[in-house]
Amino acid sequence: MSKNIRAYSFDIPSELDSKMTPQIRQILGGISESGNSEFQEPELKTLVNELAESGKLKTTQNPWRIFQYYRANMISAGICKMSNAQDSGELSQAVNQ
Repeated sequence: MSKNIRAYSFDIPSELDSKMTPQIRQILGGISESGNSEFQEPELKTLVNELAESGKLKTTQNPWRIFQYYRANMISAGICKMSNAQDSGELSQAVNQ
């Protein structure tokens, strides 16, 4: 049985809520700068790690752990959607036919 890979889709507003933590802002800023709004989990994990290595994400903890900690907040704010990559691939195929 293969492990499902998660897919993430981001809709980042131009003005972020002032209640968002600096780390959420740093992560969303890096995603915005990447020019992509959709990622499979391994790609997003690499991006988050690169943000920490470059100093754009300030943390002493594991960067991916920081993303996971704030993921529910981003989903409830409507900024992030998470699905199984297989599901999004099937949806893309259906739309593109």
